[in-house]
Amino acid sequence: MMYHYLDYKEALETLRRAGLTHAEIDRLIRFRRNFVPGEMDIALADRRRLEFARWLVITGKLTDYVS
Repeated sequence: MMYHYLDYKEALETLRRAGLTHAEIDRLIRFRRNFVPGEMDIALADRRRLEFARWLVITGKLTDYVS
């Protein structure tokens, strides 16, 4: 993780005191990881690639069949 451990612990405690549940904190952490400054474009590009691959599979243009 890219966070300093003590800062991370303090942030978690602040979120808990604000009333967020464990599940909400986990979702927030996963969301935050996708949008670390400088990496946002990479996350979006990866998502576009996955959507394209999914479209290829759905349309039958890509399969796991090897001839």
